[in-house]
Amino acid sequence: MNKQNNTTDYMKMSIDPIIESGINRRSDVMIIIIFLCLIFVPAIIFWVMPDKKSSEEENRALQQMPAFSADNFISGKFTGSMAKYYADQFPLRNAFINAKTIFSYAFLINENKGTVIAKDGYLIQRYDKYSEKSIAEKSSSELGGDLTFSENMKNIKNNCGYVNTFAENIKNMYPEKNITVTFAVPPRKIDVMTNKLPMFFPIERHEKYFEELYKYIDNDIYFDLLNALKPKNDEYIYYKTDHHWTTLGAFYAYSSISETMGYEALSKEDYTIETVSEDFYGVLYSKAGAKWIEPDTIEYYKSESTSYFATKIHGANNKTTTLQEFYDREKLETKDKYSSFLGGINSRITLSNMILSRYNTKLLLIADSFGQSLAPFLACNYDYIEVIDTRFFNDNIYDFIENLEPDNILILVNMENLSTQDNLKKLTQK
Repeated sequence: MNKQNNTTDYMKMSIDPIIESGINRRSDVMIIIIFLCLIFVPAIIFWVMPDKKSSEEENRALQQMPAFSADNFISGKFTGSMAKYYADQFPLRNAFINAKTIFSYAFLINENKGTVIAKDGYLIQRYDKYSEKSIAEKSSSELGGDLTFSENMKNIKNNCGYVNTFAENIKNMYPEKNITVTFAVPPRKIDVMTNKLPMFFPIERHEKYFEELYKYIDNDIYFDLLNALKPKNDEYIYYKTDHHWTTLGAFYAYSSISETMGYEALSKEDYTIETVSEDFYGVLYSKAGAKWIEPDTIEYYKSESTSYFATKIHGANNKTTTLQEFYDREKLETKDKYSSFLGGINSRITLSNMILSRYNTKLLLIADSFGQSLAPFLACNYDYIEVIDTRFFNDNIYDFIENLEPDNILILVNMENLSTQDNLKKLTQK
């Protein structure tokens, strides 16, 4: 009996390693297959799927396959472009970004791509991360992106100088017309909505932007929108998912600047408020990847006094597009719903009262995209408004003013553009 048991145990001990070995081999094969799939399946999809031209979520063009040349390869431009190409065209790119954001937020990391996931569903872009290299130090493949802190401050100083010079030129060229020039800077969301930022969030560097502005701008022409809007930061004055002010924010800007510009602003009760979209996701939503954030609402403030206005967009090759009142409602069906105001960014837009002449006054509004939602309010006090964006307007500004003969000039450039661009230099070129 003992002999039989010993034989059985021996046979079992002999077979077990064989079974375990077979199981281990199958496990190893499965691991290898999974590993190879992770490597080759995305690569196959990458090369089989057609390249995307643009990202609707991020509202930007995507990097395309760069053309190879010996010069580009030697300079490093080709390899830099290839890296951007792989990053932009990677399969399931948005899904990976969203997963990363969710994982980070679960571990109390409330930031992605420089966008803070703040209180009450607000997404706030931060501007205190800077390049370590100046423009002069960057190679051709490194151009673009962030500037150094000194370069941001220099742009503010220079742009203030351009505006001061422009105002002085207008005063000297038209002493008898008494054209008033007003300069206003829409603050960034991080300048105003400080009550939504996480506790102990550093804002010292952000405050220096306006300190630099106050240092160099002529106080006789400057209106401080920061101090006008910040007391309202418990209201819905900036979109939660975008960097622009809401229509309510634009209304408060219109009301606060009225005394400086010499018009009598309408009250909020004078408007009929129409909700035109409840599913607006702005550029910060695309950056942050926080897909649980609720969409924004877009409103139009409509007044009887502006019901006879038409908006003419001056396009390339002298082609014009005319909108009824101030809105391109077809843009509400696109990702960039904010562009429904005045039809979006254009070099020149004309707003004119087609029937009633109430004030017989003209306004030249020199503005970036923040002016798109402000202009319909200003039309309540002007019969004719020309809107130009110096980023794209290349005609001589003084010849344009000579033909227009405006009563007032309002320069409206938000702090982000003021600190990163120098397009206001065009205001000094006679």
